[in-house]
Order: sequence, then C-alpha cells, then structure tokens
Amino acid sequence: MFVPLKTSSNTLLVIAINVAAIIVLMDLSAINIALPIIREQLDLSIPSVSLILMASMLSATGSALVMGKLIELYPPSRILVLAFSLFGITTTASAFAPNFTILIILRFIQGFAEAALYVIGPALIKKFIAAQAQQKQHGLWMMSTGLGISLGPIIGGLLLSLYSWQAIFLINLPLSIIGLIISLYLAKSLKTKSLKASDFDIKGSIYSFSFLALIIIFFNLIGNKNTTFLILFVVLGLSLTALFLFIRQEKNTKNPLFKLQLFTISNFRQANIGFFLFFFINVGSRFMRPFFFEETRGFSTSLSGLLMMISPAIMLLISFYIDLLEKHFSTKQLVISGNILLSISMLMFSFWNEQSSLIFLICSLLILGIAMGIFYPTAAQLGMKSLPQGSYGTGSASISISKSIGKLMGVLIFGLLFQIFFQLLLQHSPLDTQKAIPFVFFVAFIVSLINTRFSFHIKP
Repeated sequence: MFVPLKTSSNTLLVIAINVAAIIVLMDLSAINIALPIIREQLDLSIPSVSLILMASMLSATGSALVMGKLIELYPPSRILVLAFSLFGITTTASAFAPNFTILIILRFIQGFAEAALYVIGPALIKKFIAAQAQQKQHGLWMMSTGLGISLGPIIGGLLLSLYSWQAIFLINLPLSIIGLIISLYLAKSLKTKSLKASDFDIKGSIYSFSFLALIIIFFNLIGNKNTTFLILFVVLGLSLTALFLFIRQEKNTKNPLFKLQLFTISNFRQANIGFFLFFFINVGSRFMRPFFFEETRGFSTSLSGLLMMISPAIMLLISFYIDLLEKHFSTKQLVISGNILLSISMLMFSFWNEQSSLIFLICSLLILGIAMGIFYPTAAQLGMKSLPQGSYGTGSASISISKSIGKLMGVLIFGLLFQIFFQLLLQHSPLDTQKAIPFVFFVAFIVSLINTRFSFHIKP
C-alpha cells in the first residue's frame, strides 16, 4: 500500500536510499583496485586477498532475504539507522584492523549492513513514492549504483596515491554519517507498525543464509584449481540440502520468510530471470574486457580504465531520463529494447580484434551503456510493481540475489570459457589465441538472444 509523505520527507527519503546505493557499490569498486597493493604489502596469495571482497559478498548475499523481510516487519527508518551505523563502524574499524583475520571478520559483519542498504531502496520506492514517480526514482537509484561504481576507482586511486591502503576503507565514512543523520530525521515520518518477534521465520532465515552462502562458496571453489571433486560435491550437497529445507519450511510455516507464491507472478519471475541473465552477460564480459584492452591491444592501464568507464557513464545519463522514455514506450518495450541493445553490443564485442579501431570499441561500449540505462530501471520497476502489498522487501531482496548469482556465475563461466577456447586455439592454431576473448563474447551474444526471447513473455 502506498504511504504518502510530506515533500521534505520524500526528498530526504530519496537522498537516503541513493546514498545507501552509492556507498555499497563504491565500497566494492574502490577496494577492488586496492587488492594488488594489499596483497603485496601483507604478502598474501590471490585467493587470500580476495577474501576481503568475498567476506562481505558472502554475508550480504546470504542475508539479503532476511534483510528484505526485516524491512517489511519493522519501521524502515530503524533499519536505515542500524544499517548506516553498522556500515560506518565496521568500515572505520577495518581501516585500523590490527591483522588480516580481524579485517576479514569486520568485512563479513559489514556485509549484513550492505544487504540492508542495497535491498531497502527499491522496497521503499514502491511503498512511499507515488506510482507515477516510481520509474524516475528507480532510474535515479540505478544511476546512484553506477555513480558508486564509477567514483570508487577514482577516489580510491587518489586515496592510495596519498595515503596507505588502510585509507581505502574510510572512503565511505562521510556518506555513512550523512545517511545516518538523514535516517534519524526520517524516523518521525517513516512510521509503520512493527510485528511481533514470533512473526519472524528464524528457521527459514537460517536455511536461506546457509543455501546462499554455500552456493557462493561452491561457485568460487570451482575456479580454484586446488579444489578436489569431493569438496565440491560436499559443498554442493550441503547447499542443495539447505535449499530443500528452506522450501519445505516456507511451505509449512504461517509467516514465511519468503512467499514462494511470488514466483507464480509472471512479471516478477521475468524480472528475476532477466536480471540474472543480464548481469551474467554484462559482468562476465566486463571481467574479460580489461584483458582484451591491455593484453590483446596493448593499451595502457589508464586508457583501459577510461574505456571501462564509458558504459557506466552512459548508464548514468540514460537512467536519469528513463521517465521520459516511459511516456512514449511501455515497460515491456523498454525491457525488450534494453535486451536487444545488449545483444548488439555483445555481437560487436565478438568482432573485436587487434585491428579494431578505437572508435569501434567506443561505439560498442556506448551501446552497452544505453542497454544498461534502459534495462536496469525498467526491469526493476517491472518486478516491483507486480508485487502484492507487504512483499516489497523480500521482492527487492529476491531481485538483488538474482543479480548477485548472475555476477558470480558470469565471472566464473566466462573465465572457464576463456581457458577452454585458449587451450583449443593453442593446440590447433597457436597464432590465433587472441581470438579466445572474442569467442567468449560471442557466447555472451547467444545468451543475450535467449534473454531477449524471454522478455517477450512479459505481460503488459
């Protein structure tokens, strides 16, 4: 049910959820560029240093459904206050962590705050923003995620050039404080009835977290050459067992953590599938692009970085004006258009080679940015507006999980495909090994066509 707010409260709410989106994505993108320095100074292996990102990703994805349910049960201002506070405390403590083990523990705790801050945006847009303004707000929210991704490497690189690597963890402290202050002010406006603790599905929460955490661990173990088949089998078995227990629990409990019936809603199901495949394609190809720019083409790291920023920058621009497109096209038409443009960009990527002009590369990335700017806010609107009253938090969490699993599988599968194509070319045509990456992009093109086909099933 839509809950109207005063104009001032409405503005502050929009600022709060967009600040939340920025700090979550800026944290990930900024820390990512600091990993090589941290690895060198602490004398860590690549798998070990990757735990800095993996720890927060594990708890954030694993707790997404739980946070979504808490958003439905308790006043959202209380969730915002706790999430901004926890994020600010843990990110500050990470900068002063006495050793690597404590740092990983702090990052794991921070992941719970990240889950709440990321999931709460679409949920509050649906609950407190008027229907005619929701598309624009989804566009602004997606723009904020892109802004976080873009600003992270820039500000993070500046901090690393001036201070030690510990400073990277302080990048979001000012925004955490701003978000906390706004949330405290909103406490008077965002009043909803809190439900009893007995209404919370504790067993479902445990099973949900176990399944999602274990499946993330499984995907990461696949990429580790030292992982035995037995370990993979055990982790996958435990994950599927947790999933079975979760489904059984949700079917039999009076107040489930997640209403499985939501997946019978066609457009909500389409939004989840669409986001999974879009993130699988986009993030998987994004993982491969720097290797093409720097190894195949021999571009400098700075030029590679600039090329990598083109698509997010265009996404920011398109997302901001998505409400104008909505006046001329339906949500279904926009989602289909986003997928078609994604397919075109992946097809163009598959023609990249050592002779490709810089203009051709830039045009390919521009088209991808337009696809992202159109698809992300409209697909989010598609999924959220189809939800029944009282399911906004868990619905937003479900879409968030679809994105996360898509990202993980994209990086994993695209990396494995590259290794397969590279080895095949090395055996049969050693001079053509540089074609391995374009072959991977062609697979992305095929998957994008499948996603486009799925989008035609969207109901008006």
